[in-house]
Amino acid sequence: MGKKRKTRQEKIILQLKRQLATQTRKPTTPSIKFEPSQEAISKPKKVEPEKASPIKKSDISIFSFNPKLIKKDLLKTGVLSLIIFSLEIVLYLKLR
Repeated sequence: MGKKRKTRQEKIILQLKRQLATQTRKPTTPSIKFEPSQEAISKPKKVEPEKASPIKKSDISIFSFNPKLIKKDLLKTGVLSLIIFSLEIVLYLKLR
């Protein structure tokens, strides 16, 4: 019995959960304290932590593809099926 594969939507959900986990996780700082030397005594540069970019609503989509493309593919499939089916009928009537 094979493994159950994850759908694209499940993969997107897991990716968003991982992003959220990395955003909430705070970096650990070493607790070692030392006395600075004369050269090192200066105002430290302010380093701001990277701000997490908010997830846009357009990034999260129910569809992982464009619905217009589905319509185009279905139309193409229908036309090809109709051509093949009509060819079978013509061959059946000719060879009968």
